[in-house]
Amino acid sequence: MIRKNSKITGTVLACVLVAGALTGCANPQKEGTEALEQGNYEEAREQFQKTVQNGNEEKAAEGYRGLGMAYYGLEDYGAAMEAFEQAVAQGAEQSVQLYHLMSVCAMQNENYEKALDYIQTGMGLAQTSDGKESVDADMLREMRYNEIVCLEQQADWESAKQKVEEYLSEYPDDETVQKEAEFLKTR
Repeated sequence: MIRKNSKITGTVLACVLVAGALTGCANPQKEGTEALEQGNYEEAREQFQKTVQNGNEEKAAEGYRGLGMAYYGLEDYGAAMEAFEQAVAQGAEQSVQLYHLMSVCAMQNENYEKALDYIQTGMGLAQTSDGKESVDADMLREMRYNEIVCLEQQADWESAKQKVEEYLSEYPDDETVQKEAEFLKTR
């Protein structure tokens, strides 16, 4: 089972809002951000689509991030992942939150190898964060759990066992992962 925390969506939305404010957001970007805040994902998708098509590369990166958030809200995880990947390719700030969302999208599309890459990149960013970015502890826990799921889905039993042990050393009361540990003993 994939863990995806709705609080994380709010965290990334905050990143879109800050980026919009910093770039002096154009009208479609501002309207898209407002639509995201209101949970109107179709409207947000339309507005961010206009932002990415306007030809301004700086705004396009943040437009793709917003577009990814809109698709994520619409539960179109394939389109969300593509938009997030475009945001990174266009130079959007890489963050733990962004890579977490990308990993959830990949898992929803059963691309566990890609999800694992995103998880590891995101956790690497968390380890190298020098105070610029506050990293949500619940999100990191969720990423660590999803890492185990990805390893199991790829039948990498030894790595999954190792990650379960590491996880339980930090979160010994997680009953779901305790059950996973029991399951992995049979592998």
